[in-house]
Amino acid sequence: MGCSFSHDETAVSINRSSVSDKLHQVEQRLYHSGGVVNEKEMCPKTPFDTITPVANLNPPAPTGTPEMTISGVDDFIQQNNITTIDALLKTFPDHYRTNFSLVEHTRATGQSDLEHPRIVLFGSDGRFLLNIGTKPDDPLYNALDVAELNTTTGHWEFSVFDFSQEKPILTRNDPSCNECHGSQNSRPVWGSFQEWTGVFGDSFVDGPRPEALDDTHADKMNRIIFEKDDTPRMDFLLWEPVPLVRGGSRLIARHDFGPELLLSNIAMGSANALGSFLRLSQKQPENYRALRKALVLAYYKKRSEKNRYFVKVNHSKEIWNYSNLMKDKVRKTLSESQAGFNGYDELSLDNLLSSLQLETSEAFSLATLHSTETPNPNWNTTTSDLYDLLMLQVLDDLRSEDTNVDTILAKTKPGYGVFECPDTAATIADLVDFKMLHLFQLAGESRYDVNWVYYPKDVDDIYDQVFLPIAEELIPYLVESSPQA
Repeated sequence: MGCSFSHDETAVSINRSSVSDKLHQVEQRLYHSGGVVNEKEMCPKTPFDTITPVANLNPPAPTGTPEMTISGVDDFIQQNNITTIDALLKTFPDHYRTNFSLVEHTRATGQSDLEHPRIVLFGSDGRFLLNIGTKPDDPLYNALDVAELNTTTGHWEFSVFDFSQEKPILTRNDPSCNECHGSQNSRPVWGSFQEWTGVFGDSFVDGPRPEALDDTHADKMNRIIFEKDDTPRMDFLLWEPVPLVRGGSRLIARHDFGPELLLSNIAMGSANALGSFLRLSQKQPENYRALRKALVLAYYKKRSEKNRYFVKVNHSKEIWNYSNLMKDKVRKTLSESQAGFNGYDELSLDNLLSSLQLETSEAFSLATLHSTETPNPNWNTTTSDLYDLLMLQVLDDLRSEDTNVDTILAKTKPGYGVFECPDTAATIADLVDFKMLHLFQLAGESRYDVNWVYYPKDVDDIYDQVFLPIAEELIPYLVESSPQA
């Protein structure tokens, strides 16, 4: 697990307070303009413009629906004398009834097939997940598996509601879940971008097309959508009332963008990266604070040593050329700066994270079963991976306490702006605010409401859009001011 350090509860408490204070500050800056319409898109005026009204970042559950947490669902079951999974599902809020995937071949507990796929609910933000069986003769038909990200500690909890008895029984933190999900750095299990094996909509064609329904999946979904199917537990789901075709993708209902599997990865990826950041910053808070600059420098080094190919929604030739030019400049800047950093050759992002008890081989390997498959931490959303999502949060945290970093971000203009909304973010600081809001701060009903009218299609374009423009000035500062220099 890396180096051993003392655990400072006071520092942890201070860090948790700072996270809460940050969210409160963001909440105070939210407003809605109704949007600025250009020829292609309705755009936010500024990073904190939600376009549509939202009460707060993560509002309470609507009346008659459970709080979508393990305790919230358990309380709701007890208070309303709910005795079946079917009855519970009908009470779920709309952002769970719309954000789901169907799984024909499952690696989880329980059974599934084409006519009885399992339903995975991921909600608007991926922080509370449910795995629901639809096969009546499945021995686990009355078991409801759930996973919840604790947004205070950053740890995932995997539990099960058993509805096979007269009254449902909740087993919390079932130790058998560790085999698939891990322990100290546990995480959900879900396919990486373009690799959703067994899930309805996983592309059956070769090439860069991420989602392409085969005819059997399209037919099954159409029967459900148009009420010509009697598979249990499907009637609570909300669908776009549009026929699905072979080679197409399912669009999430009430969503400005919609591709289901792409959005499932951004929801689960952002939730997992949020949990990773909370654990990273809390387990050894003093050591984390001391190593933040080294972490960012190691991230630049990792990205410069091996380019990873990511699909971009904005794939113009100009942006491609810009990104390649900037990556060359980063390599040059790193080469010129490394002499000033003691131990640069051994600098490793994975090793630094491990020294802070974040094991990426466990925490980032969402596409593999923990105990039985080879770890692969290179899990993609679309335009990024979990390293990118984590380091955006580290950069945001660093700039909040380092005025030099904050100044660099505030004075640097983006190489390219928000997709189809170039006036929304005027500086890299604006881009960080914008991406932090849409990836990590808006949650639950508020994220659902905002995404109904506006979804930032390049929200996970992080390294190229945020880190490259500031590299020539930031890297020398990191080398000069790092305690390891």
